[in-house]
Amino acid sequence: MKNTLLVITLSIMLFSCNNNQAQQKAAVIENVDAKRFKELVDEGKGIILDVRTPEEVAGGYINNASTININDADFEAKINLMQKDKAIYVYCRSGGRSSRAAAILEKNGFTKVYNLTGGIAAWEQSGYPLVKPDGAVDEKIQQMTIADFNKILDTKMPVLVDFHTKWCSPCKKMAPIVDGIEATYKGKAVVIRIDVDQSKDLAKQYKIQGVPVFILFKNGTEKWKQVGATTEDVLIKKIEENL
Repeated sequence: MKNTLLVITLSIMLFSCNNNQAQQKAAVIENVDAKRFKELVDEGKGIILDVRTPEEVAGGYINNASTININDADFEAKINLMQKDKAIYVYCRSGGRSSRAAAILEKNGFTKVYNLTGGIAAWEQSGYPLVKPDGAVDEKIQQMTIADFNKILDTKMPVLVDFHTKWCSPCKKMAPIVDGIEATYKGKAVVIRIDVDQSKDLAKQYKIQGVPVFILFKNGTEKWKQVGATTEDVLIKKIEENL
């Protein structure tokens, strides 16, 4: 009798566990219409991801979107630089490529993905706005080898490094803030921005994921690390603490 009860109890627990896992798995990708997608975008809690080609993006994109062409050979490597604790709002032209992208995101461990049904075409049909690239060239972002980076760390000044990419929207927002701090602390601290896509060995050495990533070094030693965007005040505070 006891053995029978034990078997029944274990069966119930196993069924419950599997059922919960199935529900969680089913909830990873959610297809939403343009109205719901805009509501999510306006909340500003996640990352907007445009997976169209650069030519399509040039015609207009949803404001603050990160842009990674799903047809790029390194698409999967690039998405793994995004923060996995954030919801991803993904779209393409009509919904086909973004559905594929959503599946790839799920496979790579992203826990909540919202796919825009009908794509940017549905967004436009609903009367929602688009923005166009301003054509500005980022002349401050640097490509760097490990050897070159080690030379930069060989200083008594604190070194604040912004590891980021050209396609990452949060990185773009942080860029003028970091550049402003660089100007303010010239001669007191070293402040640089490094392109992770072009500095893969360096990014691997410092385990860069979830761009932007900020690391402050002093005497060649890592003193502080921040994954994701932060504020100017936080960055300045960390520099001041290490002057």
